[in-house]
Amino acid sequence: MARIIFWFKRDLRIEDNRGLQAAAAASSEIIPVFVFDRRLLLDLDGPETRTGFLVASLAELDRKLREKGSRLYCFYHDPEKIFERLIAELHPEAVYTNRSYSWSGERTQKKVERLCQQKGVDFRDFNDSLLVPPEKIEARKVYTSFFRLWLSALSSEEVSIAMTPESLKTPLLKLPSLSDSIKELPHKINRYWEPDYALKRLKEYDFKRYDRDRHRLDLDGTSRLSVALRFGLVSVRQVFRQAIKKLPTDSQFVKELAWREFWYHIRHHFPLTENLEFQEKRRGLRWLNRDEDIRAVEEARTGYPLVDAAIRQLKQEGWMHNRARLIVASFLTKDLLIDWRTGEKLFRKYLLDYDEVVNTGNWQWSASVGADPRPLRIFNPQLQAEKYDPQCRYIKKYLPELKKFSCRQIHALELPGYHQPIVDHRSALIRLRQVYLSKA
Repeated sequence: MARIIFWFKRDLRIEDNRGLQAAAAASSEIIPVFVFDRRLLLDLDGPETRTGFLVASLAELDRKLREKGSRLYCFYHDPEKIFERLIAELHPEAVYTNRSYSWSGERTQKKVERLCQQKGVDFRDFNDSLLVPPEKIEARKVYTSFFRLWLSALSSEEVSIAMTPESLKTPLLKLPSLSDSIKELPHKINRYWEPDYALKRLKEYDFKRYDRDRHRLDLDGTSRLSVALRFGLVSVRQVFRQAIKKLPTDSQFVKELAWREFWYHIRHHFPLTENLEFQEKRRGLRWLNRDEDIRAVEEARTGYPLVDAAIRQLKQEGWMHNRARLIVASFLTKDLLIDWRTGEKLFRKYLLDYDEVVNTGNWQWSASVGADPRPLRIFNPQLQAEKYDPQCRYIKKYLPELKKFSCRQIHALELPGYHQPIVDHRSALIRLRQVYLSKA
């Protein structure tokens, strides 16, 4: 093909990028583009630091493309309108991209695909973001049975690394650059995350410590690669291959990669779960949704230090430790009886690694309304703090006002002058069981 437009989305790299490799191999001229989806940015309505991280990641991608003789053209609008313009002006033979599996991403991609069909332009997409495409595994509702099928579906082809193009020929066109497009986007530098962190972290992280330290809030025990995977700064294949150099394929770290893909499996086979509980018997629960409780959570003044510290971490860094996410989600849905959709929106607002499919799946799981059903999972925030932040290092890092108290006082909630607990955990459990049993 003479000219191909390559549409970058959640794959902001040139290394091991399957769609980009295919486009480079099939064309004599390639035009890389990225579209700031106006509707999606308005819907997320998150802090400016998230947009800042995206802008920095795109700048790094543009730098790498230029090293290969190419450049990145960027736009701000609805993708289908941008592609209508590009097709009319550039007359490409094809549009290549990596496949969107999320609800919003799939809807947007289908609009662009239909446009290409109408205009006689070839449209091709590739699986780049998942180790096993969801359509390859028949529907399963429980993770353990899914994981067995997922492991058996893994093949050398699925985990093979795509070659990085040696060169990319891109014409100099009168199209907007990154600096042109971001004039309409408020953004700030995110000092906690740099785009080049991903490859460094991938090389330096000791995957052997994951099983031992992954729950400890006061240790750097998790890979912190969720942000990199969300933006495609590294591929899931790179992460998987690096992990199995040190770990067996049924290790806990690999199981966590599979959990991510399990939620995409559920989204594929049960698409109504975007806004609806997976379990029919849990639909229509009598959530309390008290405004004062919701505000107390978002303002980190629940009176439970671990919950408050986790919210501070979320708002400061745009990230939250996975164990803390579980504790916060349990506290919102079980102790306060706040609708899981409200919690999902809270994480959507602040998380740098926000993924609508994974976030929805995890919030439904935490609320005991989702797939992989088991008896009610309930986290006691005090006991969780004692177990996973035994020296209160995590709590005191994000709540420096509590440094004057001993760890015993913090775990016992003996904190004069600090916020009083907005709910009694034991009383909340009685209320919770009444609400959930009424829908059993």
